[in-house]
Amino acid sequence: MQLSRRHFLSAGAAVGTLALAGCQSSSVPVAAAMPAQTGPLALNFNENSLGLPASSMKALQQALPGAFRYPDAARTELMQSLATHYGVQTNQLIYGNGSSEILKMSLDAMAADGAQLVMPDPTFGVIEDYALARGMKVVKVPVTAGLQTDIAGMKAAVAAHPGKSVVYLCNPNNPTGLLLPGAELNQWLEQGSDKLEFIIDEAYAEYVQDADFVSAISQVKAGNPHIAVARTFSKIYALAGLRVGYGIAEVSMLERMAAQASIDNANIAGCVAAKAALEDSSWVELSIKSNQQSLQLVMETLAALGLEALPCNANFIFHKVNGDTSVYQKRMEEAGILVGRSFSHTNGWNRLSLGRPDEMVTFCKTLIRFRQQGWV
Repeated sequence: MQLSRRHFLSAGAAVGTLALAGCQSSSVPVAAAMPAQTGPLALNFNENSLGLPASSMKALQQALPGAFRYPDAARTELMQSLATHYGVQTNQLIYGNGSSEILKMSLDAMAADGAQLVMPDPTFGVIEDYALARGMKVVKVPVTAGLQTDIAGMKAAVAAHPGKSVVYLCNPNNPTGLLLPGAELNQWLEQGSDKLEFIIDEAYAEYVQDADFVSAISQVKAGNPHIAVARTFSKIYALAGLRVGYGIAEVSMLERMAAQASIDNANIAGCVAAKAALEDSSWVELSIKSNQQSLQLVMETLAALGLEALPCNANFIFHKVNGDTSVYQKRMEEAGILVGRSFSHTNGWNRLSLGRPDEMVTFCKTLIRFRQQGWV
């Protein structure tokens, strides 16, 4: 499909108008510590490309001279800040080397002889590797025709299994960015038992603007002992390279998880940077502002090009590319932009990380050029 003159002008206007309206790095400041870009534009790992928060950088500079000490005190202070932030007790929190370690210790805590892991497909896949390493059966339930997590299908997979089921749910889901329906999710979580336990991955929760979003933390606070919630500082808090994650669970579940945690998995740099970022409300506001500006720019460009996109509840967007996804990704890489990766059941769609608004101007101009060449 060639880009008509009318559609070309519309798409170009979307890029130009929004850029002039303030969707550039001048309106959303980049952290002073942000290194100059070298290599391709990275829009593939859902990082916060604003750079390290200034508050975290200051905390790092103050803490690093003491890096010869073990990080116990810094970890304790971070856990106390998290407890205050969420209104939970410190014995309902556990530190992880990124949320990926939280997922592993949760699965290890819940695993049992004959247990199966039930998960959507596609979703964030690292937990499948953990399950297979334990010899667990893995049941992957394809998303619906609308790309929503098929809760009914997952329930059927649980009902068909005679043993224990561990259910993994990513909310909002990665790569689709869609939220789980709150009432249906809560109803299922309340059915947790010794034979049915849940791992809820909320890596992108801080980006969600939908008032209907339901965090599983509310179930933990209500005393549900069959849930583990995984969160991270890698996304909105921009600390992906420092590997700071945390789990929230009822005390009995937390104790089971702690028995599976690696010893001394924290580092002082990550702990102090995370505490500073958590207490820096202006950073979250700035990150959401940048994300919303980038989203507006991309959505208007996609609309002008007639490319469907799913609702965005994270710092990435899932959109159509009118062709084979792997071919599109290769062409983008050749143009100097890294975009997502391929996911099962979704050929013709691509996951695009939302970088800074100025970065998305570059992406949108490239996408318009792709349409001119008949590639999307």
